[in-house]
Amino acid sequence: MKIYYTTTSDLNNAKKISKRFLMDKKAVCINLVKNVSSFYLESGSINVANEIIMIIKTKLNKSEVERYINKIHNYKIPLVVEIKSGLPNLVYAEWFAKNAE
Repeated sequence: MKIYYTTTSDLNNAKKISKRFLMDKKAVCINLVKNVSSFYLESGSINVANEIIMIIKTKLNKSEVERYINKIHNYKIPLVVEIKSGLPNLVYAEWFAKNAE
């Protein structure tokens, strides 16, 4: 199991992206974290945006996730980063493996 982090602009986009991942069997579970304030620099200006964090649990490697996200994401330049972690608990790992087929 691999875990990836990305953000999107609003809940509707996050739900759309999540459903596409799940329907196309590209992910087994996606967590959405709402009401995130993001501060960033662009063209020398400080900007603030409300975003949704997406945590994607999948068996895909990073390049596969990047290719898929770039096709369906509403951002021109979406962030995709793998979150390195230890092994999940055994019961969850079994559930994940069963549903990742």
